[in-house]
Amino acid sequence: MKKPNILLVKYHQSANIRPIPEEAEETLQIYPALGICYIASYLRENKYEVDILDVQALGLDPDQYKDRIRGSNADIIGITTTTVGWPGAVEAAKLAKEVLPSSLIVVGGPHMSIYPEESLSFPFIDMVVRGDGEETMLEIADKYAKGKKLDDIAGTSLKVEGKVKHNPDRPWIKDLSTLPHPAVDLLPLEKYKCLTVETPFFTMISSRGCPYKCGFCSQVYCGDRVRFRTPEDIVSEIEKYVRVYGAREIVMFDETFTLSEKRVLEICDLIKNMNLKFRWNIRTRVDTITESMMKALKEVGCYGLHMGVEAGDPRILEVMRKGITLEQVRWAFKTAKKYGFIVRGYFMIGYLDEDWKTYHATVDLAKELDLDFASFSITTPLPATHLFDESVRRGYVDADFWKKYTLLKVDKNEFPHVPSKHWDEKQLIGMMNQAYFSFYLRPSMVVKRLRAIKSPKEFLDLFGGLKIMSMMKD
Repeated sequence: MKKPNILLVKYHQSANIRPIPEEAEETLQIYPALGICYIASYLRENKYEVDILDVQALGLDPDQYKDRIRGSNADIIGITTTTVGWPGAVEAAKLAKEVLPSSLIVVGGPHMSIYPEESLSFPFIDMVVRGDGEETMLEIADKYAKGKKLDDIAGTSLKVEGKVKHNPDRPWIKDLSTLPHPAVDLLPLEKYKCLTVETPFFTMISSRGCPYKCGFCSQVYCGDRVRFRTPEDIVSEIEKYVRVYGAREIVMFDETFTLSEKRVLEICDLIKNMNLKFRWNIRTRVDTITESMMKALKEVGCYGLHMGVEAGDPRILEVMRKGITLEQVRWAFKTAKKYGFIVRGYFMIGYLDEDWKTYHATVDLAKELDLDFASFSITTPLPATHLFDESVRRGYVDADFWKKYTLLKVDKNEFPHVPSKHWDEKQLIGMMNQAYFSFYLRPSMVVKRLRAIKSPKEFLDLFGGLKIMSMMKD
Protein backbone atom coordinates (compact mmCIF):
# COMPACT_ATOMS: atom_id res chain seq x y z
CA MET A 1 0.00 0.00 0.00
CA LYS A 2 1.49 3.32 -1.13
CA LYS A 3 0.24 6.25 0.90
CA PRO A 4 -0.59 9.32 -1.21
CA ASN A 5 1.16 12.64 -0.95
CA ILE A 6 -1.43 15.22 0.08
CA LEU A 7 -1.34 18.96 -0.52
CA LEU A 8 -3.92 21.32 1.00
CA VAL A 9 -4.38 24.67 -0.73
CA LYS A 10 -5.73 28.07 0.20
CA TYR A 11 -5.89 30.17 -2.96
CA HIS A 12 -6.42 33.87 -3.57
CA GLN A 13 -9.94 34.86 -2.61
CA SER A 14 -10.33 36.37 -6.11
CA ALA A 15 -13.53 38.25 -5.24
CA ASN A 16 -14.67 40.53 -2.47
CA ILE A 17 -17.93 41.93 -1.18
CA ARG A 18 -18.32 45.67 -1.74
CA PRO A 19 -16.84 48.16 -1.31
CA ILE A 20 -13.32 47.35 -0.06
CA PRO A 21 -11.18 46.35 -3.08
CA GLU A 22 -8.99 43.27 -3.01
CA GLU A 23 -5.74 45.22 -2.59
CA ALA A 24 -7.24 47.04 0.40
CA GLU A 25 -8.42 43.77 1.92
CA GLU A 26 -4.88 42.40 1.81
CA THR A 27 -3.60 45.60 3.40
CA LEU A 28 -6.13 45.09 6.18
CA GLN A 29 -5.53 41.43 6.95
CA ILE A 30 -4.30 38.04 5.81
CA TYR A 31 -5.37 35.22 8.11
CA PRO A 32 -4.42 31.52 8.00
CA ALA A 33 -7.07 29.01 6.95
CA LEU A 34 -7.78 27.10 10.15
CA GLY A 35 -9.91 24.49 8.39
CA ILE A 36 -7.08 23.01 6.34
CA CYS A 37 -4.73 23.28 9.32
CA TYR A 38 -7.08 21.00 11.27
CA ILE A 39 -7.34 18.57 8.35
CA ALA A 40 -3.56 18.55 7.93
CA SER A 41 -2.96 17.71 11.59
CA TYR A 42 -5.61 14.99 11.52
CA LEU A 43 -4.06 13.38 8.44
CA ARG A 44 -0.58 13.69 9.86
CA GLU A 45 -1.66 12.06 13.12
CA ASN A 46 -2.77 9.14 10.97
CA LYS A 47 0.69 8.84 9.34
CA TYR A 48 0.07 10.66 6.05
CA GLU A 49 2.54 13.02 4.39
CA VAL A 50 0.77 16.35 4.06
CA ASP A 51 1.72 19.92 3.25
CA ILE A 52 -0.11 23.26 3.07
CA LEU A 53 0.22 25.85 0.31
CA ASP A 54 -1.21 29.27 1.25
CA VAL A 55 -1.12 31.02 -2.11
CA GLN A 56 -2.63 34.25 -0.83
CA ALA A 57 -0.19 34.63 2.06
CA LEU A 58 2.80 33.88 -0.18
CA GLY A 59 1.54 36.26 -2.87
CA LEU A 60 2.01 33.72 -5.66
CA ASP A 61 0.87 34.48 -9.20
CA PRO A 62 -0.69 31.68 -11.31
CA ASP A 63 2.61 30.59 -12.85
CA GLN A 64 4.32 30.46 -9.45
CA TYR A 65 1.37 28.50 -8.10
CA LYS A 66 1.64 25.98 -10.92
CA ASP A 67 5.36 25.59 -10.20
CA ARG A 68 4.57 24.82 -6.55
CA ILE A 69 1.90 22.30 -7.57
CA ARG A 70 4.31 20.64 -9.99
CA GLY A 71 7.01 20.46 -7.35
CA SER A 72 4.66 18.92 -4.79
CA ASN A 73 3.95 15.88 -6.99
CA ALA A 74 0.77 15.54 -4.90
CA ASP A 75 -1.59 12.62 -5.41
CA ILE A 76 -4.46 14.36 -3.61
CA ILE A 77 -4.94 18.13 -3.73
CA GLY A 78 -7.49 19.54 -1.30
CA ILE A 79 -8.67 23.12 -1.88
CA THR A 80 -10.60 25.13 0.69
CA THR A 81 -13.13 27.79 -0.28
CA THR A 82 -15.85 30.11 0.95
CA THR A 83 -18.79 31.37 -1.09
CA VAL A 84 -17.03 34.66 -1.79
CA GLY A 85 -13.78 32.88 -2.64
CA TRP A 86 -15.36 30.31 -4.98
CA PRO A 87 -14.07 31.77 -8.29
CA GLY A 88 -10.53 31.58 -6.91
CA ALA A 89 -11.04 27.94 -5.89
CA VAL A 90 -12.17 27.10 -9.43
CA GLU A 91 -9.03 28.68 -10.83
CA ALA A 92 -6.89 26.82 -8.29
CA ALA A 93 -8.45 23.49 -9.25
CA LYS A 94 -8.12 24.14 -12.97
CA LEU A 95 -4.46 25.10 -12.78
CA ALA A 96 -3.66 22.15 -10.51
CA LYS A 97 -5.30 19.70 -12.92
CA GLU A 98 -3.33 21.17 -15.82
CA VAL A 99 -0.05 20.53 -14.01
CA LEU A 100 -0.90 17.19 -12.36
CA PRO A 101 -3.71 15.69 -14.48
CA SER A 102 -3.70 12.38 -12.59
CA SER A 103 -4.13 14.01 -9.17
CA LEU A 104 -7.41 13.78 -7.27
CA ILE A 105 -8.82 17.30 -6.85
CA VAL A 106 -11.02 17.63 -3.76
CA VAL A 107 -12.71 20.90 -2.79
CA GLY A 108 -14.14 21.62 0.65
CA GLY A 109 -15.47 24.51 2.70
CA PRO A 110 -18.83 26.11 3.52
CA HIS A 111 -19.91 26.61 -0.10
CA MET A 112 -19.73 22.87 -0.80
CA SER A 113 -22.47 22.18 1.73
CA ILE A 114 -24.84 24.41 -0.24
CA TYR A 115 -24.02 23.86 -3.93
CA PRO A 116 -22.14 20.56 -4.30
CA GLU A 117 -23.73 19.60 -7.63
CA GLU A 118 -23.03 22.91 -9.32
CA SER A 119 -19.47 22.83 -7.99
CA LEU A 120 -18.91 19.47 -9.64
CA SER A 121 -19.97 20.80 -13.04
CA PHE A 122 -16.32 21.70 -13.63
CA PRO A 123 -14.46 18.70 -15.14
CA PHE A 124 -11.28 19.38 -13.18
CA ILE A 125 -13.00 19.06 -9.78
CA ASP A 126 -13.29 15.37 -8.85
CA MET A 127 -14.94 15.44 -5.42
CA VAL A 128 -16.36 17.87 -2.91
CA VAL A 129 -16.48 17.48 0.87
CA ARG A 130 -19.56 18.61 2.78
CA GLY A 131 -19.50 19.43 6.50
CA ASP A 132 -16.55 18.64 8.80
CA GLY A 133 -13.56 17.69 6.69
CA GLU A 134 -11.21 15.82 9.02
CA GLU A 135 -12.72 12.32 9.05
CA THR A 136 -13.87 12.55 5.44
CA MET A 137 -10.44 13.46 4.11
CA LEU A 138 -8.88 10.65 6.13
CA GLU A 139 -11.28 8.13 4.60
CA ILE A 140 -10.52 9.49 1.14
CA ALA A 141 -6.80 9.07 1.80
CA ASP A 142 -7.22 5.57 3.24
CA LYS A 143 -9.27 4.30 0.30
CA TYR A 144 -6.98 5.99 -2.20
CA ALA A 145 -3.98 4.31 -0.57
CA LYS A 146 -5.66 0.90 -0.80
CA GLY A 147 -6.78 1.42 -4.39
CA LYS A 148 -10.44 1.20 -3.40
CA LYS A 149 -13.32 3.04 -5.02
CA LEU A 150 -14.12 6.46 -3.59
CA ASP A 151 -17.80 6.52 -4.51
CA ASP A 152 -19.35 5.62 -1.15
CA ILE A 153 -17.62 7.97 1.31
CA ALA A 154 -20.03 9.73 3.66
CA GLY A 155 -19.92 13.52 3.48
CA THR A 156 -18.84 13.65 -0.17
CA SER A 157 -20.36 14.29 -3.56
CA LEU A 158 -18.65 13.14 -6.75
CA LYS A 159 -19.17 12.22 -10.37
CA VAL A 160 -19.88 8.56 -11.09
CA GLU A 161 -20.31 7.58 -14.75
CA GLY A 162 -21.08 11.14 -15.73
CA LYS A 163 -23.67 11.74 -13.00
CA VAL A 164 -23.30 13.44 -9.64
CA LYS A 165 -23.71 11.15 -6.66
CA HIS A 166 -24.42 12.63 -3.24
CA ASN A 167 -23.39 10.26 -0.48
CA PRO A 168 -25.11 10.49 2.93
CA ASP A 169 -24.03 13.24 5.29
CA ARG A 170 -21.27 12.33 7.72
CA PRO A 171 -22.17 12.78 11.40
CA TRP A 172 -20.71 15.93 12.90
CA ILE A 173 -17.64 15.51 15.10
CA LYS A 174 -19.19 15.81 18.54
CA ASP A 175 -16.08 16.06 20.70
CA LEU A 176 -13.81 18.65 19.09
CA SER A 177 -11.20 18.09 21.77
CA THR A 178 -10.40 14.70 20.23
CA LEU A 179 -8.92 16.54 17.24
CA PRO A 180 -5.20 17.34 17.27
CA HIS A 181 -4.29 21.02 17.33
CA PRO A 182 -4.00 22.73 13.92
CA ALA A 183 -0.77 22.08 12.00
CA VAL A 184 0.42 25.68 12.15
CA ASP A 185 4.02 24.58 11.60
CA LEU A 186 3.11 24.02 7.94
CA LEU A 187 2.15 27.69 7.48
CA PRO A 188 4.28 30.66 6.38
CA LEU A 189 3.70 32.23 9.79
CA GLU A 190 5.66 35.39 9.05
CA LYS A 191 3.25 36.28 6.22
CA TYR A 192 0.09 36.71 8.30
CA LYS A 193 -0.94 40.18 9.38
CA CYS A 194 -3.86 42.26 10.58
CA LEU A 195 -4.18 45.93 11.39
CA THR A 196 -4.31 46.51 15.17
CA VAL A 197 -3.10 42.96 15.92
CA GLU A 198 0.36 42.35 17.37
CA THR A 199 2.64 39.93 15.54
CA PRO A 200 3.41 37.11 15.70
CA PHE A 201 -0.23 36.18 16.18
CA PHE A 202 -2.31 33.03 15.88
CA THR A 203 -5.98 32.41 15.24
CA MET A 204 -8.06 29.85 17.12
CA ILE A 205 -11.56 28.49 17.50
CA SER A 206 -12.86 27.04 20.75
CA SER A 207 -16.17 25.89 19.27
CA ARG A 208 -17.97 25.29 16.00
CA GLY A 209 -21.44 26.55 15.24
CA CYS A 210 -23.84 29.12 16.65
CA PRO A 211 -27.25 28.61 18.31
CA TYR A 212 -28.71 31.89 17.03
CA LYS A 213 -30.77 32.27 13.87
CA CYS A 214 -29.91 35.74 12.59
CA GLY A 215 -31.55 36.28 9.24
CA PHE A 216 -28.35 37.18 7.41
CA CYS A 217 -26.27 34.22 8.59
CA SER A 218 -26.15 30.50 7.75
CA GLN A 219 -24.91 27.63 9.90
CA VAL A 220 -25.60 24.94 7.31
CA TYR A 221 -21.90 24.10 7.04
CA CYS A 222 -21.21 23.45 10.74
CA GLY A 223 -24.23 21.67 12.14
CA ASP A 224 -27.45 22.46 13.91
CA ARG A 225 -25.90 22.85 17.36
CA VAL A 226 -22.81 24.31 18.98
CA ARG A 227 -19.90 21.97 19.65
CA PHE A 228 -17.38 23.02 22.27
CA ARG A 229 -13.77 22.17 23.00
CA THR A 230 -12.83 21.65 26.64
CA PRO A 231 -11.18 24.54 28.50
CA GLU A 232 -8.11 22.34 29.10
CA ASP A 233 -7.71 21.64 25.39
CA ILE A 234 -8.13 25.32 24.48
CA VAL A 235 -5.55 26.54 26.98
CA SER A 236 -3.16 23.77 26.00
CA GLU A 237 -3.19 25.16 22.45
CA ILE A 238 -2.74 28.70 23.73
CA GLU A 239 0.25 27.57 25.81
CA LYS A 240 1.90 26.07 22.74
CA TYR A 241 1.54 29.29 20.75
CA VAL A 242 2.79 31.47 23.58
CA ARG A 243 5.68 29.34 24.86
CA VAL A 244 6.82 27.56 21.70
CA TYR A 245 6.06 30.11 18.99
CA GLY A 246 6.31 33.31 20.99
CA ALA A 247 2.80 34.49 20.16
CA ARG A 248 2.10 38.06 21.24
CA GLU A 249 -1.57 37.89 20.36
CA ILE A 250 -4.31 35.32 19.73
CA VAL A 251 -7.48 36.04 17.78
CA MET A 252 -10.45 33.90 18.84
CA PHE A 253 -12.69 33.35 15.84
CA ASP A 254 -15.64 31.65 17.55
CA GLU A 255 -18.80 33.29 16.31
CA THR A 256 -19.85 33.73 19.94
CA PHE A 257 -17.11 33.00 22.48
CA THR A 258 -19.25 33.80 25.55
CA LEU A 259 -22.09 31.29 25.15
CA SER A 260 -21.25 29.70 28.53
CA GLU A 261 -20.14 31.84 31.47
CA LYS A 262 -18.89 28.75 33.33
CA ARG A 263 -16.70 27.79 30.39
CA VAL A 264 -15.29 31.30 29.95
CA LEU A 265 -14.40 31.55 33.64
CA GLU A 266 -12.73 28.13 33.57
CA ILE A 267 -10.63 29.18 30.57
CA CYS A 268 -9.61 32.38 32.34
CA ASP A 269 -8.71 30.50 35.53
CA LEU A 270 -6.49 28.10 33.58
CA ILE A 271 -4.72 30.94 31.78
CA LYS A 272 -4.09 32.65 35.12
CA ASN A 273 -2.89 29.48 36.85
CA MET A 274 -0.46 28.72 34.02
CA ASN A 275 0.81 32.32 34.07
CA LEU A 276 0.39 32.75 30.32
CA LYS A 277 1.09 36.31 29.15
CA PHE A 278 -0.38 37.36 25.81
CA ARG A 279 -2.96 39.68 24.26
CA TRP A 280 -6.17 38.31 22.83
CA ASN A 281 -9.51 39.37 21.47
CA ILE A 282 -12.87 37.66 21.04
CA ARG A 283 -16.12 37.87 19.08
CA THR A 284 -19.31 37.88 21.10
CA ARG A 285 -22.89 39.11 21.42
CA VAL A 286 -24.16 41.93 23.61
CA ASP A 287 -26.72 39.61 25.21
CA THR A 288 -24.35 36.78 26.14
CA ILE A 289 -21.48 38.61 27.80
CA THR A 290 -21.73 39.46 31.50
CA GLU A 291 -19.82 41.82 33.75
CA SER A 292 -18.21 38.89 35.58
CA MET A 293 -16.96 37.54 32.26
CA MET A 294 -15.58 40.94 31.27
CA LYS A 295 -13.71 41.23 34.55
CA ALA A 296 -12.21 37.74 34.26
CA LEU A 297 -11.25 38.19 30.60
CA LYS A 298 -9.55 41.51 31.20
CA GLU A 299 -7.49 40.07 34.06
CA VAL A 300 -5.89 37.49 31.74
CA GLY A 301 -4.98 39.71 28.81
CA CYS A 302 -8.14 39.83 26.73
CA TYR A 303 -8.17 43.42 25.55
CA GLY A 304 -10.64 43.46 22.65
CA LEU A 305 -14.34 42.71 22.25
CA HIS A 306 -15.93 42.49 18.79
CA MET A 307 -19.71 42.69 18.98
CA GLY A 308 -22.32 42.68 16.24
CA VAL A 309 -24.88 45.46 16.61
CA GLU A 310 -26.02 45.51 12.96
CA ALA A 311 -28.72 48.19 13.24
CA GLY A 312 -29.60 51.23 15.31
CA ASP A 313 -33.36 50.88 14.91
CA PRO A 314 -35.45 48.32 16.88
CA ARG A 315 -37.67 47.61 13.88
CA ILE A 316 -34.73 46.66 11.66
CA LEU A 317 -33.22 44.53 14.44
CA GLU A 318 -36.50 42.62 14.52
CA VAL A 319 -36.51 42.20 10.74
CA MET A 320 -32.94 40.88 11.03
CA ARG A 321 -34.00 38.34 13.68
CA LYS A 322 -31.00 39.54 15.66
CA GLY A 323 -32.65 38.95 19.02
CA ILE A 324 -31.10 41.86 20.88
CA THR A 325 -32.30 45.24 22.14
CA LEU A 326 -30.69 48.66 21.98
CA GLU A 327 -30.67 48.68 25.79
CA GLN A 328 -28.52 45.54 25.77
CA VAL A 329 -26.24 47.12 23.15
CA ARG A 330 -25.69 50.28 25.19
CA TRP A 331 -25.10 48.31 28.41
CA ALA A 332 -22.58 45.94 26.83
CA PHE A 333 -20.43 48.64 25.26
CA LYS A 334 -20.62 50.94 28.28
CA THR A 335 -19.60 48.11 30.61
CA ALA A 336 -16.81 47.02 28.27
CA LYS A 337 -15.37 50.53 28.30
CA LYS A 338 -15.64 50.54 32.10
CA TYR A 339 -13.20 47.61 32.17
CA GLY A 340 -10.89 49.21 29.62
CA PHE A 341 -11.62 47.03 26.60
CA ILE A 342 -10.96 48.18 23.06
CA VAL A 343 -14.30 47.64 21.37
CA ARG A 344 -15.38 47.18 17.77
CA GLY A 345 -18.98 47.28 16.61
CA TYR A 346 -20.32 45.76 13.38
CA PHE A 347 -23.16 47.34 11.41
CA MET A 348 -25.12 46.53 8.24
CA ILE A 349 -26.35 49.06 5.72
CA GLY A 350 -29.37 48.55 3.44
CA TYR A 351 -31.21 45.66 5.11
CA LEU A 352 -34.78 44.67 4.27
CA ASP A 353 -37.23 47.53 5.01
CA GLU A 354 -34.40 49.99 5.64
CA ASP A 355 -35.13 53.68 5.02
CA TRP A 356 -33.24 56.93 5.52
CA LYS A 357 -34.39 57.22 9.11
CA THR A 358 -33.14 53.75 10.10
CA TYR A 359 -29.91 54.22 8.16
CA HIS A 360 -29.12 57.42 10.07
CA ALA A 361 -30.13 55.73 13.34
CA THR A 362 -27.48 53.08 12.71
CA VAL A 363 -24.73 55.58 11.95
CA ASP A 364 -25.74 57.75 14.92
CA LEU A 365 -25.67 54.74 17.26
CA ALA A 366 -22.17 53.81 16.08
CA LYS A 367 -21.01 57.32 17.04
CA GLU A 368 -22.85 57.24 20.36
CA LEU A 369 -21.34 54.00 21.66
CA ASP A 370 -17.77 55.30 22.21
CA LEU A 371 -16.40 52.62 19.90
CA ASP A 372 -12.72 52.37 19.11
CA PHE A 373 -13.51 50.82 15.73
CA ALA A 374 -16.62 50.41 13.62
CA SER A 375 -17.16 48.16 10.61
CA PHE A 376 -19.97 48.92 8.16
CA SER A 377 -21.01 46.54 5.39
CA ILE A 378 -23.60 46.56 2.66
CA THR A 379 -26.23 43.90 3.27
CA THR A 380 -25.61 40.92 0.99
CA PRO A 381 -28.23 38.14 0.77
CA LEU A 382 -25.94 35.12 1.08
CA PRO A 383 -27.13 31.61 0.21
CA ALA A 384 -28.95 29.40 2.73
CA THR A 385 -30.10 32.39 4.80
CA HIS A 386 -33.52 33.75 5.71
CA LEU A 387 -32.43 37.06 4.18
CA PHE A 388 -31.83 35.42 0.81
CA ASP A 389 -35.09 33.43 0.93
CA GLU A 390 -37.08 36.52 1.87
CA SER A 391 -35.36 38.59 -0.82
CA VAL A 392 -36.32 35.95 -3.37
CA ARG A 393 -39.90 35.83 -2.08
CA ARG A 394 -40.21 39.58 -2.48
CA GLY A 395 -38.78 39.44 -5.99
CA TYR A 396 -35.64 41.36 -5.04
CA VAL A 397 -33.12 38.68 -5.94
CA ASP A 398 -32.99 35.96 -8.59
CA ALA A 399 -33.63 32.61 -6.88
CA ASP A 400 -30.85 31.08 -8.98
CA PHE A 401 -28.29 33.82 -8.40
CA TRP A 402 -25.90 31.77 -6.27
CA LYS A 403 -26.26 28.74 -8.53
CA LYS A 404 -25.25 30.93 -11.48
CA TYR A 405 -22.44 32.38 -9.37
CA THR A 406 -21.20 28.86 -8.61
CA LEU A 407 -21.32 28.03 -12.33
CA LEU A 408 -19.34 31.26 -12.99
CA LYS A 409 -22.19 32.68 -15.05
CA VAL A 410 -22.14 36.04 -13.25
CA ASP A 411 -19.22 38.39 -12.66
CA LYS A 412 -17.16 37.28 -9.68
CA ASN A 413 -17.56 40.70 -8.02
CA GLU A 414 -21.27 41.01 -8.71
CA PHE A 415 -23.12 40.35 -5.47
CA PRO A 416 -26.85 40.80 -4.85
CA HIS A 417 -28.11 43.60 -2.64
CA VAL A 418 -31.52 44.48 -1.24
CA PRO A 419 -33.23 46.92 -3.64
CA SER A 420 -34.98 49.95 -2.14
CA LYS A 421 -37.28 52.70 -3.33
CA HIS A 422 -35.09 55.08 -1.34
CA TRP A 423 -31.78 54.51 -3.16
CA ASP A 424 -30.05 52.60 -5.93
CA GLU A 425 -26.95 50.42 -5.64
CA LYS A 426 -24.51 53.24 -6.37
CA GLN A 427 -26.11 55.38 -3.67
CA LEU A 428 -25.96 52.43 -1.27
CA ILE A 429 -22.20 52.18 -1.73
CA GLY A 430 -21.94 55.91 -1.14
CA MET A 431 -24.02 55.57 2.04
CA MET A 432 -21.65 52.96 3.38
CA ASN A 433 -18.60 55.02 2.50
CA GLN A 434 -20.22 58.02 4.16
CA ALA A 435 -20.83 55.96 7.30
CA TYR A 436 -17.10 55.19 7.47
CA PHE A 437 -16.01 58.75 6.76
CA SER A 438 -18.44 60.32 9.21
CA PHE A 439 -17.41 57.87 11.94
CA TYR A 440 -13.64 57.97 11.57
CA LEU A 441 -13.05 61.53 10.36
CA ARG A 442 -15.02 63.40 13.02
CA PRO A 443 -12.70 65.48 15.21
CA SER A 444 -13.28 63.47 18.40
CA MET A 445 -12.34 60.21 16.69
CA VAL A 446 -9.26 61.71 15.01
CA VAL A 447 -8.01 62.95 18.40
CA LYS A 448 -8.84 59.57 20.00
CA ARG A 449 -6.88 57.64 17.37
CA LEU A 450 -3.88 59.96 17.57
CA ARG A 451 -3.79 59.70 21.36
CA ALA A 452 -3.92 55.91 21.11
CA ILE A 453 -0.60 55.77 19.25
CA LYS A 454 2.04 54.41 21.60
CA SER A 455 4.33 52.51 19.21
CA PRO A 456 5.56 52.51 15.59
CA LYS A 457 3.20 49.57 14.91
CA GLU A 458 0.19 51.62 16.01
CA PHE A 459 1.30 54.49 13.78
CA LEU A 460 1.59 52.13 10.82
CA ASP A 461 -1.85 50.69 11.64
CA LEU A 462 -3.32 54.20 11.52
CA PHE A 463 -1.62 54.85 8.19
CA GLY A 464 -2.93 51.52 6.87
CA GLY A 465 -6.46 52.41 7.91
CA LEU A 466 -6.23 55.75 6.08
CA LYS A 467 -4.89 53.94 3.03
CA ILE A 468 -7.88 51.59 3.03
CA MET A 469 -10.33 54.48 3.30
CA SER A 470 -8.62 56.21 0.37
CA MET A 471 -9.26 53.10 -1.74
CA MET A 472 -12.98 53.07 -1.00
CA LYS A 473 -14.91 54.57 -3.86
CA ASP A 474 -18.45 54.98 -5.08
